[in-house]
Amino acid sequence: MIPSLEALGEALRRAPVAPLSLVHLLERHDAYIAFRQVVREVFPDAKAEILAATGPNGDRESARVWAFLNRVEAELFPVYDVDEYDQVLCGIPFVRNAWSFDRFHELDLSAGEMLLFALCAQPYMSGYDSRVPLLDAAEAHVPRALLAEMPEGGLTPAELHERLDGTPYAAAAEYADWLWGETGSVFLDVDDETVADIEWSRENVLELADEWHVARDLLDRTGELARWLEADPAPRFAHLLDAALGRDAHLEYERMRRFYACEITEQGLVAVPHTENDNPNEAEAVAVPLDAAA
Repeated sequence: MIPSLEALGEALRRAPVAPLSLVHLLERHDAYIAFRQVVREVFPDAKAEILAATGPNGDRESARVWAFLNRVEAELFPVYDVDEYDQVLCGIPFVRNAWSFDRFHELDLSAGEMLLFALCAQPYMSGYDSRVPLLDAAEAHVPRALLAEMPEGGLTPAELHERLDGTPYAAAAEYADWLWGETGSVFLDVDDETVADIEWSRENVLELADEWHVARDLLDRTGELARWLEADPAPRFAHLLDAALGRDAHLEYERMRRFYACEITEQGLVAVPHTENDNPNEAEAVAVPLDAAA
């Protein structure tokens, strides 16, 4: 049966847009305009490329958001994955890697990091910390007698900085800073349970990029120290503990000599090297009269 022209016209007639659909369309348009402004603010030279991104099933919104955040992560700092304009507009979704209360009680750590963790005091009162199960777990890697030499509550960041700064073990003090949320980088001092809304602006993302460099370098140094401990846990942790407790006389001498410009040797007055590239054997000796050295 051939449909009549009247029936065909009814079938082809465009239905009016429902009010709710129109409101949603306008809201998404406003969100897109705001998102576009954020992209222009952060990546003015890449705005066209980001806004032209396409995804499967014609989902332009998710594709644009992913293109934008992938560029943030590649050029600036790590961010969480989101896929809607509104989620981006709520604030910069920077990765937050501070130690929450629950994280202090999760002891699934490598041997090296567990020993660093055991060395440090925790920012909680006795009974709320995790030192008892932590020390039990650390005993799988070093003798309990060695762990018993530590102060009952561990060593605070201030104590570790006082004794380890300027030594090969300085990263242990930085690890304590991380535990206490005192690194100076929002990436390591804020966790997911803390409200830290930072608006999108070129100034803010550049400042966060600088803070990420601080965080990344700290994580690299503490990770290197943890791997060093893990390679031979018992003797190396014993050396670290001696340094942390101020029991390594030679290390204390090496730590203190960095405050001096010169020292007296058999060759005379020699400049004290202060960088890894300085070689004390190549330092120029300065003659010193015997009465001046007395």
